[in-house]
Amino acid sequence: MSLPIKTLCINPSKLSKSNDKSILKLSNDLGISINKLRKIIKKNKNKKELYLKRHVSRDIYLKINSLKNPNLYFINENKRSYLGGRSFSNIIGFTDIDDKGQEGIEFVSNKTLSPKAGLKKVKKDNIGRPIEILGILKKPIPGEDIFLTLDKRIQIIGYETLRKYITKFKAESGSIVLIESNTGDIISMTNYPSFNPERRSEFNGNKIKNRAVYDLIEPGSTIKPLIIYSGLHNKVITESTIINTAPGVIQLEDNEIKDWKYLGKVSPRDIIRLSSNIGAAKVSSKLSKKQLIDGLTKLGFGQSLFINLPGSKTGSLPLSSELSHSGHMSLGYGYGLSLSLMHLASAYTTLANYGDRVQINYLKTNNKSNKKDNILDRDDSKKVLDMMRDVVHSKDGTGRRAKVEGYTVYGKTGTVRQIINGKYAKHKHNALFVGIIGDPKPKYVAAVIVRSPKNREGSGGFHAAPVFSEFMQHSMRILDDMSYVNNRQ
Repeated sequence: MSLPIKTLCINPSKLSKSNDKSILKLSNDLGISINKLRKIIKKNKNKKELYLKRHVSRDIYLKINSLKNPNLYFINENKRSYLGGRSFSNIIGFTDIDDKGQEGIEFVSNKTLSPKAGLKKVKKDNIGRPIEILGILKKPIPGEDIFLTLDKRIQIIGYETLRKYITKFKAESGSIVLIESNTGDIISMTNYPSFNPERRSEFNGNKIKNRAVYDLIEPGSTIKPLIIYSGLHNKVITESTIINTAPGVIQLEDNEIKDWKYLGKVSPRDIIRLSSNIGAAKVSSKLSKKQLIDGLTKLGFGQSLFINLPGSKTGSLPLSSELSHSGHMSLGYGYGLSLSLMHLASAYTTLANYGDRVQINYLKTNNKSNKKDNILDRDDSKKVLDMMRDVVHSKDGTGRRAKVEGYTVYGKTGTVRQIINGKYAKHKHNALFVGIIGDPKPKYVAAVIVRSPKNREGSGGFHAAPVFSEFMQHSMRILDDMSYVNNRQ
């Protein structure tokens, strides 16, 4: 929102000829030397008006106004005030001193939010100050309001949860995305660390970016449910297919595929529950290259999500014709492609809808169509979701720490080495967890990333799953209350 604020103006042409003592008081009130102030006045001595200080505080306004010098005066302006603070700042973005959007939603919605200036005929005094309005030649038009799907309470919960765990894990940063699957509404989009939107000195670096859409990552094991879906749908596997992971390693020409421990013979359910890289790679290799890439493309990977947020990236997906044997297998466990956390949340939203894709969005509109495109088979989607439940609710699932009391969670962990200077780093990881929650049917999708945890080797199950658990435990209290109220109306 914009609030009225004062800007200090001076008449240099008059002040340059004056020895008024108020000039010294002015320099003291503004905290600048008298010599610097006199240089400014001298440099602009041919001007009748100069903006000396924009957006002054109330204390400075009262002090300078009390000087009663007609050559020191104030004009009314507006200044953005961001009530959401740090929890919203790298989503909302910020404006420059003239209220023009520079980052975030402020930037992409600048035209909508900006007023159109009017024109008035005024009478001025002998030092150039307007003293009387003679007529309105053109009425100003205020900027339009926009309304977001984000829930302020849940946004703050997300920010505080991230702050707690990023600090605890000594991680570099983290992000959370929460989507209502039926509507595609983004309920929360949170990043930590962030910045204070009232301090321009903090408007720099990665903390001003919405890293949920800005950063490109490899999805790692969070892609495995989607690979199993493709395997089932293309009939290269069934739910009862058994894949032998012995001897626990696959040696390729330029890569080595290993599991986190020896898993022996595994079913598709085991591949998801225990997160078997070898099992997923073998399912991927059973698919033709075209089937594999077409399936991932259908889910939006390597494409725009059409959500109109600055910094949003399409990511990349290899062409099937250029996919090597090694690349064919490594895609099965989430290496060799790039996407944003929002891409991952969007794909899981389709799964939560039993194959119906909705357009994700952050703006509330009166003409929302809620149009759904069926892109996945309903029965196969339900089979994969049932397998994902074991990740969280079985005694040996990799996502046991993602439990949310009172709810069924369908999820998947992921741990991915970061690429530093073109090479995979041994000790820098992205820890991921994507979960679908809701009873009696899936209703919400939350994706979590913790970047570069340092308290121990990165792990989606250890670092990202508990973030999901705490965030959703608090959020579901609010979301369930809202559902109850909506159902009563």
